[in-house]
Amino acid sequence: MILDKEKDPALSPKAAHAVELARRSLGMMSPQQRVQGLLRVTERTARRPGFRLSPLRVGALALAVAAAVLLGVNGWQRGTRSDRLSYEVKGGAVQQDGSVQADTSSRPTVRFSDGTEVQLDEMARAHIVSVSEQGARVALDRGEVHARVVHRSEAQWLFDAGPFLVTVTGTAFALSWAPEDERLDLRLEDGAVVVSGPLSGKPIAVRAGQWLTLRQRTGEVLLRDLDLQQGAEASPTPAPSSSDRAEEPSAAPVPDPPGPPAGAPAAEPTTAVAPAAEPRRDWAGKLAAGKLDVIVDEAQRRGLDASLAESSNEELSVLADAARYTRRNDIARRALLAQRRRFPATQRGKEAAFLLGRLAETQEGGAAALAWFETYLKEAPQGAYASEALGRKMVIVQRLYGDAQAETVARAYLRRFPGGTYAQAARALARMP
Repeated sequence: MILDKEKDPALSPKAAHAVELARRSLGMMSPQQRVQGLLRVTERTARRPGFRLSPLRVGALALAVAAAVLLGVNGWQRGTRSDRLSYEVKGGAVQQDGSVQADTSSRPTVRFSDGTEVQLDEMARAHIVSVSEQGARVALDRGEVHARVVHRSEAQWLFDAGPFLVTVTGTAFALSWAPEDERLDLRLEDGAVVVSGPLSGKPIAVRAGQWLTLRQRTGEVLLRDLDLQQGAEASPTPAPSSSDRAEEPSAAPVPDPPGPPAGAPAAEPTTAVAPAAEPRRDWAGKLAAGKLDVIVDEAQRRGLDASLAESSNEELSVLADAARYTRRNDIARRALLAQRRRFPATQRGKEAAFLLGRLAETQEGGAAALAWFETYLKEAPQGAYASEALGRKMVIVQRLYGDAQAETVARAYLRRFPGGTYAQAARALARMP
């Protein structure tokens, strides 16, 4: 509603001020509300005793009512598209600051009036920043959400994850953000989205069937196809060999061969022939280009045992990542174990313990994962994955041994990471506000 005091002298300054306050509090009127309000004002005014309208004002008022009716009918025919979307939360609640929080056993779903749904995974936290008639803006603070956005020609949906912004019109995707690792993962099932942020000079277009990983800390941008993983994900993972069930001790040094016996003639000197140089594999470049299967295939063609024994520390990390991304977890596990045997004192060697814990949690269960997380926390208490490792330890201890034992881990987590991903669950276990 727009008021013009010069053109509408019928309203006193106080009345105009009251109308303006009401408009700001209640928002803009829909066409239906305009029609109903104008008809009621006209009806009540006409019944006032001694009230008379000049013919000119009667005609103007009739034209205004007719115009309002036309606008209202047009608005009804459009299905009140100008109304802002509404939403409700199933399995959870929206806090005063607009946040929705999932705990260790809940997966709340935000359902919008246009049919769009955003489901939070366990321990995820998101904010409903704003809602309009075209869509909404959702900020993912941590964890993973699964969204199915209804396609409309005027739809505008925005998802914030750290410094990155995902622009959506209509699609289905899974989006995760790990603030401790500064890592974004976007798996697009349907439609197309655009991701903008600090790692690329221009927005990154992601189409259906692709998986985008962004690591702000290392500047890594990885885009690969999801369909390459379907067969590997559906096929059972072979059991690890006995040699991979535990870390192998370092090999004893090999003694020098004995010299020739006394009195034997000296051997004629020979010219050593250097082996042909192996072509550079550039696995890191292939990983950045999303050629994950190429990396694993090269390692297998060369011989997996030879690749694990001869690859550099960086190459083992790349091989493990490529195998994990393509769900060849047996190869990923062997690569990480080899990394710990050969490079135990390096940062990557220590981080391999955390990654082995994540693999074990999905394959072998909580007990095996717990041992790896404790190993990582012992070796790298200030490492990049310390918050996640301690949080996962808390969840596993609660699941295996109950709240009483998990409370001790929860208090340790809050002392170290009071604003971390698992802080709310830790406060619940520790019975702290």
